[in-house]
Amino acid sequence: MGVYEEQIVPIKISHLAEYVSQRKRISLDDALMYIYVNPMYDKLYDEGAKWWYLSTEALYDEFEETRRREDREVTREVFEFFTYTLEKYAQAKNLTGLQAIALLKRFGADDYLLDHYDLLHTQGTGYVIDEIDRYIQRRKRK
Repeated sequence: MGVYEEQIVPIKISHLAEYVSQRKRISLDDALMYIYVNPMYDKLYDEGAKWWYLSTEALYDEFEETRRREDREVTREVFEFFTYTLEKYAQAKNLTGLQAIALLKRFGADDYLLDHYDLLHTQGTGYVIDEIDRYIQRRKRK
């Protein structure tokens, strides 16, 4: 990625967060969370795609479309497991919830937890936290 892109993307994210905050009537922190957990976030740094060329409004529309495609039905039990695990992981790693979810999203560990709920929910908290760490380490090596 060129220097220009490295400098412009954070500014685009700032503008997008302000726009999301206003459109959805949420705090700036929640707007950042909305951005960071969306798969479109990673695409902003794709030099070839040049998503950062888009206007704030167009980026918002792309984020919304991506979110619609990515949404999936999660049962209450799976969601409770996910949030419990997320909070325990954040505590174990001395992270905020926002930092923890951003880390899990960055490496796809959020999907891993949801996709492997049937097995993981039967294990102890320590095991699941270790499994998240192993998963992230494997993804970092790729």
